[in-house]
Amino acid sequence: MSDDAPVRVQRASALERQFWVGEQIAPATRANRALAQIRADGPVAYGALGAALSAVAARHEALRTAFVVERGELVRKVLPPRDVPPPLHLPAGTDSHAATAALLADDSLDLGTGRLFRAAVAPDDTGATVYLAVHHIAFDGMSQEIFAADLARAYDLAATGEDPVLPVRERAEPATLAPAQRAELATHWRTMLDGAVDLPLPGSADGPGPSQRELAQAELAEDGRTLPTSTRQAVRTRARLSGCSPYAVLLAALGRALAELTGGADFCVGTPVAARTPGQSDEIGYLTNTLPVRMPELSGPQVVERVWGALRESVIGSALPCDEIIRAARTTPGRRMPVYQALFAFENWERAEHTAGQVRIRALPVPPVGGHAEIQLQVTELPAGTLHCVAQAPLSSPWQGRSAALLRAFDDQLGLLCADAATRSPGRENAV
Repeated sequence: MSDDAPVRVQRASALERQFWVGEQIAPATRANRALAQIRADGPVAYGALGAALSAVAARHEALRTAFVVERGELVRKVLPPRDVPPPLHLPAGTDSHAATAALLADDSLDLGTGRLFRAAVAPDDTGATVYLAVHHIAFDGMSQEIFAADLARAYDLAATGEDPVLPVRERAEPATLAPAQRAELATHWRTMLDGAVDLPLPGSADGPGPSQRELAQAELAEDGRTLPTSTRQAVRTRARLSGCSPYAVLLAALGRALAELTGGADFCVGTPVAARTPGQSDEIGYLTNTLPVRMPELSGPQVVERVWGALRESVIGSALPCDEIIRAARTTPGRRMPVYQALFAFENWERAEHTAGQVRIRALPVPPVGGHAEIQLQVTELPAGTLHCVAQAPLSSPWQGRSAALLRAFDDQLGLLCADAATRSPGRENAV
């Protein structure tokens, strides 16, 4: 592709501006990076795999977009397709932690030049694992599934000797809020979050707590636990009885676990929600907004219903970007993260397996590689029917060393909420 090919210029979205500002404040921090893990089972042809990686980058404009300031405004410049650096070749069996360290050791990601991702490949006896380190400005959780699907399409072409060219997925202009709509949304959040308090520090921790910059720069300590299929089914049953999504049951359990460990009440939990339009189901990009959910009364009956109501109130205001929500709601400056100090993510989308000749390709769930809160919990529905839970705390967080305790409390609270559902009248299920 010629270097003088046309470059399309668009204004950056509000969500992209958040990550751009974060990169200026704390360059190359893990909080600004996402890791993707894609499994390829079968006899992998590594030349075809490298060509397929370049083809996916050529297809998705989000992966070849530079972010620069022009006339005082952040804009994105969609660059022509170009060859991407060949993937790093890692030792056989390299796990995600070692792959992350290798990919970020000499961080070559650069917003100004549009170098937004780096790939690595670790072979093994049954195939290979592809790891991607991607700047978060161009990648959210759903993007991993889209990348895997397109990688399979391109690999299938390359492995049979064809040119792996995929149709370009153009980026649409970011949506804008009219001034009156922005003011209305800001008022909604200011009213809804008025009087909300910070989550107390856990245990005997004292002091002001770490700053958001310190959390973003710190490495993570984590603990994991897999809950059986019976728990997943119990969560779904409780959700049906309460007339809500399983998301609300899990969020209620986390809220109660946090309250149990800190004694806190009336705090907020941040949660990412999809900001994709119906036409963006196959688009790679950061198309997610993080919303604070104010925890209601967490004891007594109907707690799931109350959390569901609070979650809906947050979703009503989801068109306002997170940084503007914080500006609207936070009037008292402080050292700790504003509005929410705990983060909850629930991944329950379909994880498809894609056939590419003799190779089967699928995306694997991965937790965050950087700190976005003082404590964060990710729950993933796995194809086997289990719930995989990962609790993470930055090493500078007062929650460091308490992730396992949070997982135990979360599991216990899920059990209590689902046991409560089992005692309710079967007729309640149809009374919503």
